[in-house]
Amino acid sequence: MLNRCDIELQTGLLQISVHNALYPLEKLLTFGARQNPKRRYLFISKVLGKYVPCLPSDMRETYQTIAKVVKQRLSLHSMTWVLGVAETATGLGAGVAQELKRSGLKRVIYSHTTRCDLDRDLNFSITEAHSHAPSHLIYRLDSTLTEQHIESVVIVDDEISTGKTLNQLSQKLQQNLPQLKTIVWVSLVNWLSVAQQEKYRQAYPQLTFSFISLLDGSYQFYADEQCPLQLPDKTASGISRANSRDDIGRTGYLVSAEPEVSFFTPQGVRLDISQLNPAEKYTVIGTGEFTYQPFLFAENLQGQSIDVIFQSTGRSPVLKGAGIKSKQSFFDEAQKGVYYLYNLPKNRQVIILYETHEQYCSCPFRLKLNAITAILT
Repeated sequence: MLNRCDIELQTGLLQISVHNALYPLEKLLTFGARQNPKRRYLFISKVLGKYVPCLPSDMRETYQTIAKVVKQRLSLHSMTWVLGVAETATGLGAGVAQELKRSGLKRVIYSHTTRCDLDRDLNFSITEAHSHAPSHLIYRLDSTLTEQHIESVVIVDDEISTGKTLNQLSQKLQQNLPQLKTIVWVSLVNWLSVAQQEKYRQAYPQLTFSFISLLDGSYQFYADEQCPLQLPDKTASGISRANSRDDIGRTGYLVSAEPEVSFFTPQGVRLDISQLNPAEKYTVIGTGEFTYQPFLFAENLQGQSIDVIFQSTGRSPVLKGAGIKSKQSFFDEAQKGVYYLYNLPKNRQVIILYETHEQYCSCPFRLKLNAITAILT
């Protein structure tokens, strides 16, 4: 297992040290160069299904591994709110929430931060300073979900580097949840030092506060100042006005141990295995924040012995090179910004899954890839 490595990027030198790990570094991460002057490097997960295509079973394994440890910090009978951080951890958070429900927790609520404008009451907002799209919206939970009874919050992100984003969320949640007793910060990788972690614990003396990750380590980045950077034109950096659903995580839902999802083609035909060639290889693609339901569809295909991998489009601009072997981009008219797909394998039939008909209609990428398409019902 690698304990230390140096990674040469177009934008500088990234030095990694591993302190503790449930997964080895080489299984968990590769690296890339952001096209973003605020932060020039990117930790690219190999198990998240975002920048790197993944087997659904490998993604499920990470949900199970994390949830097994998280469960030890929670009361089985208290109400738990799992909050994923958009864009990257929307599916990760939902998967962890599902595994917590499967493990025996009585009531689990899931929601995620979003960069989509909804006609719903806003709870609060935060700013992610290093991001190309800094604003996160946190909507008030659906009226059927009683915030006043929530005792535990599990905040899920793909990585923790400074902790500032998760700390903002924790402060707001502490102010809004009168019964709150426990906060757990969950991530695939955690780069906070022991001293930094203790500082955050001390900031919440009234709460049981803890960290859970698949890998703990530290890093240094030495920027190459000869590499000038600016965000690309039409970067999707603001709040999206696209027609977006409010029933798949943005305003919360009560988690089921075995959720069911259905996708229908634009012609109104249900998309299922009977329409697919069992000898074909497939790549199922989610779109932006909409990743969990497409993942479940891909997982179902794999469970029926279909050769399938999963990944998602996203709004983060990353330079080709290092862990980014290929890069495709398209302007999404509904989102009013450029979206990207990285490391798309060749010689696989693409299936792109959308959350709304408007988003299906406005996405030219489906035509470019000659994709099978379907929309969540």
